[in-house]
Amino acid sequence: MDIIITLVLSFFEWLCLFLFPIMILGYSFKGSYKAMALIAGMMSIFSLLLHHSPLLIPYIIILQILSALLLVRCFFANKMLEAFVITSIGYGFYIFIQMIIIEFLVRAFSWKYFNFLSDNFNKTSTQLMTIIFLIFTCLLVKQSTYQLNEVRSMIKGPRMNKKHRILISLISVSTVAFICSTAYILLSEDTAYKELSILLVMGIGFITLTFYLFLHIQFQKQQILEAKTLFLDQEKQIIDQIGYLREEENRHFQAVAKLIEREAYELIPDYIKTNQLDASLSKIPIMSSLTSQLDELLHVFLTNKSKLGQFFGVSIKVSISGEGHQETSISLQQIVCISKLMDDCIFMLFQAPDVQEKTIYFHIDVTEESIEYTISSPFYIKEKVHENLKSYDALLHLKHLGASIQSDFQPIHLSIRSPIL
Repeated sequence: MDIIITLVLSFFEWLCLFLFPIMILGYSFKGSYKAMALIAGMMSIFSLLLHHSPLLIPYIIILQILSALLLVRCFFANKMLEAFVITSIGYGFYIFIQMIIIEFLVRAFSWKYFNFLSDNFNKTSTQLMTIIFLIFTCLLVKQSTYQLNEVRSMIKGPRMNKKHRILISLISVSTVAFICSTAYILLSEDTAYKELSILLVMGIGFITLTFYLFLHIQFQKQQILEAKTLFLDQEKQIIDQIGYLREEENRHFQAVAKLIEREAYELIPDYIKTNQLDASLSKIPIMSSLTSQLDELLHVFLTNKSKLGQFFGVSIKVSISGEGHQETSISLQQIVCISKLMDDCIFMLFQAPDVQEKTIYFHIDVTEESIEYTISSPFYIKEKVHENLKSYDALLHLKHLGASIQSDFQPIHLSIRSPIL
C-alpha cells in the first residue's frame, strides 16, 4: 500500500514538474498533456527504483535529471536544448518551491532540517503542498495571457543565434547546479552556517530562474523593434506606390492629350477601355469580421495589405479555419516572407489588364502543431516575364525556417505549412 501511495504522489510530482514549464513557455496544453503524463509515469517508476537502490541522493538526482531530459527529448521536444530548458525549468522551479515550503515549516515549528527530512509524514506533507501549489500555479498561468512565448520560439526555431544558445545552455546548467546544491545542503548535517547556505542557494536559484524572464523581455523588445520596422516599411511602400500611381495617371493624361492634339478623337474611347481608365475603384472592406480570430500582428499586416491592394484595384479575401487560432502567435519572420509574396501578387495583378478577376485568396488553417497559409489567385506567372520576383527568395527563406511548401504558378497556388514555434 505504501508503494502505491508513493507511486501516485511521485506521478503527480513529475506531472506538475513538467506541466509548469509547458504552461509558462506557452505550449499547447492539448498537444502536450498526454506526452507529459507518459513521461511522468515512467519517471515515477524509475525514481522509485532509484530510491530503493544504494545510491546517494545527489547521484539519484543527477540520474533523474538525465533520464527526464532523454524522455522529454524522445516524446516531446524536437531539440536537445529545448528538452534541457523544459527539464531544468520544471525541476528547478519544483525544488525552489519545495525549499520555500520546507524553510517555512522548519522555522514555524523550530525543527532541524535533517530531522524534518527524515520524517516520512513531513516529507509526504511537503510533497502534497508542493503539488497543490504547482497545480494552482499551472492553472493561473494557463488562464493568463502572459507566457514566455519568445523563449519558446527561440529554443524551438530551426536556427538560433550562437550567443543565445550559449546563454540558454549556461542558464540551464546553472539551474541543474542549483538543484544538486539544494539536495546536498538540505541533507548535510546541521552546522552554524546551514541556514545562511540555504538562503544563499535559494537566492541563486531565484536569480537563475529569473534569467528566463529577462531573456523573454529582451526577445520581446527585439520583436517589437522588428515589427515597427516592418510596418514602417509597409507604410513607406504604400506612399511609394501612390507616387507610382500618380506617375501612371500623368502618363495616361499625356497620352490622351496627344490624341486630342492630333485630333484622333475616335481612338480615345479605345485607349480608355484598353487601359481600364473608366473602371471605378471599388471600396474593399477590411476584415473586421475576422479581427477577433486573427493574431494581432497578422491582422494589422493583412489590413495594410488590403489598403495597398485597394490602391491597385486588387481584392484580398481572407478566411481562417482550425482550432486554437486565437491562442496561436504568428512569427514575425513568417509575416515578412508572406508580405513579399503578397506584394508580388498585388503588383502582377495590377499590371495585367487582361485579367478580369483581380482577387487574392488568403486562407489560414491552424492546427495544434502547424499553421498552413494558402495564397491563390487566377493569374499565371511566366518565368521570362516575371523573373525578378521577391517571391522566390521569400519561399527559400520560409524553407530555412522549417516550412514545407507546395507551389504552383499556373495559376498561382502556394501552400505553406509552418511549424508552430
